Amino acid sequence: MAMKIVVAECSSCGDCIPVCPTNSIFDKGGIVKIKADTCNECEDSDAGPKCQATCASGDACIVYM
Repeated sequence: MAMKIVVAECSSCGDCIPVCPTNSIFDKGGIVKIKADTCNECEDSDAGPKCQATCASGDACIVYM
């Protein structure tokens, strides 16, 4: 599976980009996106997806696909 960003909820702050251990999150023209083919939902982390934990909007912005 992979995480997905809900564009309407995302402020495009980019705080999630540096915390992604698989470098799956990137900014494309001011819109933050997640590469589904490399995102592994931080499967090695007991705390869950690091991007979601870092996001000010949390699970409203970054959701499971």
